[in-house]
Amino acid sequence: MRWLTTVFLLSCSLALSITVAVSIRPLELIVKHILPEGHSVVCIMDEGTNPHLYQLKASDLKILNGADLIVLVGFEEWANKVADMFADKTVVFADGVFEKDFEQDEHLWLDPVNVLLFSHKLMLRFSQVEPALAEKFEDNWQDFSKRLLEKLWLWCERMHHLKGKTIVEVHSALILFARRFNIGEIFGLETGHEQGITAKRLAELANLVKKGVARHILIDEHVEGSAALNLAKQFDLEPIFVDLMGWEANDYLELVDSIVEKLASIAKMVK
Repeated sequence: MRWLTTVFLLSCSLALSITVAVSIRPLELIVKHILPEGHSVVCIMDEGTNPHLYQLKASDLKILNGADLIVLVGFEEWANKVADMFADKTVVFADGVFEKDFEQDEHLWLDPVNVLLFSHKLMLRFSQVEPALAEKFEDNWQDFSKRLLEKLWLWCERMHHLKGKTIVEVHSALILFARRFNIGEIFGLETGHEQGITAKRLAELANLVKKGVARHILIDEHVEGSAALNLAKQFDLEPIFVDLMGWEANDYLELVDSIVEKLASIAKMVK
């Protein structure tokens, strides 16, 4: 009898297990805050991939087809195609209340307040997929939101010395982050994902360096390579390596923690 009970409970557990496919690592970290243990999150893009330029493979389509839910940012070149193919099970970060922010900066996950709101939307969608786990999803989201809000004030305090300062990036990714924490202007060298760095932009950087406004350059250590380091050397800028995709983080809070600490190190130098 005990054996039959165990088999029954195991079969129920398997029936309740859901699989979520996400496009990039930050979405994986966010989803894991809400899903209980025993559920699967599959990330399409690997470490070192440029998320703006990645092209879907046949194996990726197989993953998407088998997933219970698909979560995208909206900047993926194939986002609209996937959203059309799997309309009933795709959630896009850039939709709805996030559209205006997305127009300004596609890196929505780098604004923790946006993530707080979007994670609530995910919690509701997970509950639709598996209503039996709705209470657990909500409990996990409440725990995540409480921890995130507690961190938010600490992050603000850590970076308050950067208010009004100029931060140089190879690829502008921290515009929403900078606005949220009121830490100054983001100067991005790249004007587009495929256009590269123009002579005009380099001249503008040279002017910032001459004025003493720019002293550091943020480099995404998992995407930008030797070219970025050469620029740093050329303009006598100190390279600050950041992990904007969270490959070294265990959860979303650690991702933001790491960025805050790198920026706080700049703040100490420019007081």
